[in-house]
Order: sequence, then structure tokens, then C-alpha cells
Amino acid sequence: MVLTVNGVDITPYIKFQGLKWQLSDLDAPNSGRDLAGEMHRGRVASKVRLDVDCKPLTTAQASVVLSAIYPEWVTVVYTDPRLGTATTKTMYSNNRPASYCIRRKDGTELWQGISFPLIEK
Repeated sequence: MVLTVNGVDITPYIKFQGLKWQLSDLDAPNSGRDLAGEMHRGRVASKVRLDVDCKPLTTAQASVVLSAIYPEWVTVVYTDPRLGTATTKTMYSNNRPASYCIRRKDGTELWQGISFPLIEK
């Protein structure tokens, strides 16, 4: 599996089963069911969304991930299961939570709950 954001390899920070790929259709405004119950669709486009859940990260690791996804638009290279190959897309992210977890005896601080979407432009 490949997942890089603006050249930063994110894969080491993803928890087990922590990457979800989704393809969403955008329908035309006149799409929907008529009074007879018949469905009318006009797919305008399909967009990819990646939902990423990270394992607990040190402050330094969290900084790497959160800084990589911070820009308004990012270049993402990922393994696309539909295409069966590495694919490059321009994406954005919003809602990037991180919860303070613990400070270890050696002074290392851990953050958990870091999760974010990467949504195709």
C-alpha cells in the first residue's frame, strides 16, 4: 500500500485497518425519484475519499502527519483498489482531531484519535 501526502509517507502512522477508500458519485440537480417512484440519475462525476485513522503517535510523529495535511490542497499518492495501481490526486482535508493520550516516564508524549479525510478536488 502507498499513501503519501505532499511527498511525506503516511503509511507508518496508520493503524491496522486504518485506511478506508470510498468512491462517491455526484449527481445532477435533476436526479432523484419522480412521483411514480422511478429513479432518474445523471452522474456528473465520481470523487475518491480516503478516511485515515492513525495509531497513537508521539508529538514528533503527530507533527509530521498534521503538517503534511495542513495545506488547503495536497498532492496525494495512494493505492487505488479500483484501478489496482498507485494513483496521484489533488485532495483536501478538514476536521483533523488529536487527543492527548499520555506522558511516558521517559517524557515522551503520545497523541491518539488522529483521523482525517482526504477528499478529491
